[in-house]
Amino acid sequence: MSKSNPSIRHQVNQVLDPMVLNEVQIEAYKAEHQVESVKKALRPHGDPTAGLPVILSVRTKACYLQTCTTFFNRAWKLTGKKLLRDLMTPEVIRLTLDTHYIDLMPATNRTVLSAISKVYQGCKLKGWVKGRSPITKELRKHVRDYRDDGDVRKSRFGYQPQDALDIVDQLWATKSKFALPAEIALRCGLRLSEIAGLKSKDIDSEAKIMHIIGKGGRKRTLSIPVDLLEKLNLSEQYLFEPKVSWKSSFYRAVRNMARKLGIKVSGVHRLRANCAQNDHQEWMEKDGLKDRAARMAVSQKLGHNRIDVVGSYIPTK
Repeated sequence: MSKSNPSIRHQVNQVLDPMVLNEVQIEAYKAEHQVESVKKALRPHGDPTAGLPVILSVRTKACYLQTCTTFFNRAWKLTGKKLLRDLMTPEVIRLTLDTHYIDLMPATNRTVLSAISKVYQGCKLKGWVKGRSPITKELRKHVRDYRDDGDVRKSRFGYQPQDALDIVDQLWATKSKFALPAEIALRCGLRLSEIAGLKSKDIDSEAKIMHIIGKGGRKRTLSIPVDLLEKLNLSEQYLFEPKVSWKSSFYRAVRNMARKLGIKVSGVHRLRANCAQNDHQEWMEKDGLKDRAARMAVSQKLGHNRIDVVGSYIPTK
């Protein structure tokens, strides 16, 4: 590595560049090896969860470059070390994750770990590092535990009923812009991504319903409580910002409020689980549905394609 102490971005770009296959190289590989998919062919042992030894998209490379430039600049400030070979250690990576990434969404942290893993591969090819990748199964588990699930509940079960209400109430009390989306998650059972994508045209004010395109493109129609409908600003194209940054900020707002209230578990998805539990209980107690029928109704409302998924939201008594 050069003694000129290059910038973090330059170093990251230097190790990622040789790993990118352009379109010409991809087509040449297909022809030489007689395969239809380079991605499938290059998977170690055919394992679809294993990391690829190359980067097959310029956009993916750009994502990894930005992600790791930010990450290793933070690591540099924490340690005073600026060379990737010195920063690419389990201790430095864990310290940086614990300092700056503990409140990010799980999907964001998965991208961070994938990007670091790819940079490590590039560093190893250049001879800057040796040995085992610092992105181990143990580290991945450590990062998954940022979700504060612990042993309190299974991962998708909701908050204690009063805790869920307190989180939403306090978001309103502090005039948080995330109070309304949090209430929508709690009362309508929408996923975070479904809330972020809500458009005014999806709302039928007269019928008091909303049209949702959920996971896997599945469509469903949900009723909206009148008092909640009155809080929606239908003058804009989007009710909320359909951006990754907005979703991350929403996630952090709910998480931070839970911590402020001394609640040990956190996450937007738990509010959706509370909605499932509340509806299940109401449909059984007030409408007289049997357990399975109530679970089926919950499954349809949440947009699941299998009723057994509800078991992750509603404990079996």
